Amino acid sequence: MIVNENFMPLKFNTKKAVNVILFILKSLGGKCDPFRLFAILYAADLKHLASFDSLILDDSYIAMKQGAVPFNVYSMYLQLCHNADTDAEAVALNLKEYFYINEQNLVVSIAPYDDRYISQSEATCLFEAIRENKNESFETLSKTTRNLPWREANKNGEISLLSMAKESGASPELLNYISHSLNEGTAFAGDSAAE
Repeated sequence: MIVNENFMPLKFNTKKAVNVILFILKSLGGKCDPFRLFAILYAADLKHLASFDSLILDDSYIAMKQGAVPFNVYSMYLQLCHNADTDAEAVALNLKEYFYINEQNLVVSIAPYDDRYISQSEATCLFEAIRENKNESFETLSKTTRNLPWREANKNGEISLLSMAKESGASPELLNYISHSLNEGTAFAGDSAAE
């Protein structure tokens, strides 16, 4: 396995992601534009990283033209938007049990979230991020997600977890832990809720 010295593998959990997305959608009246969803996830992850030393979704972020986007959640969104084939089709059909994309390109929930997948600390950070971003314009959301980690993304658009931790104001201990994990090529293991 080739290890990129600036990036580490994260343990993404699709079931948790579905429930976090449903939590956000419920808080926003059941629907949301995709970029607002991505911006809320990014803001919540930065808050949780600074306060609790872990990401909520353990998703990798990528620098896209509009701003930072969670890679796996974005992939889920694309599966909902397009007719997926082969193995991805089964995933897309499963995702459609929870939400769909409407004519206005909004993500719409059709199922309740399972709170067993969301810890109290995660819910607090999600609520704060929702409150701060729910009424912001696309331009403002884009500007706030094109921060230092976005500008420091590598040539493949990958945003470094260490850069995100620095941006969040994480503790020196966490910064050292992430740096050490990067050097070892080990996965970042925060204290997430049930998987």
